[in-house]
Amino acid sequence: MDIEFELNAETIVRQHDLTIEEVLSKQMFSHLTKEQAQDVILNIKKMSIIIFNASEKK
Repeated sequence: MDIEFELNAETIVRQHDLTIEEVLSKQMFSHLTKEQAQDVILNIKKMSIIIFNASEKK
């Protein structure tokens, strides 16, 4: 599996939410419907909150 991932300041610090178009532009998500892409975005947000909260408890 070819995973596209670029780590830089622009990808870490976002000024806007991830868009459906950004999700669908990635090869691994290109087959999804817009509704499924929205679910991906919501799941990423949820996981981010869980990870942040867990790291704050340490």
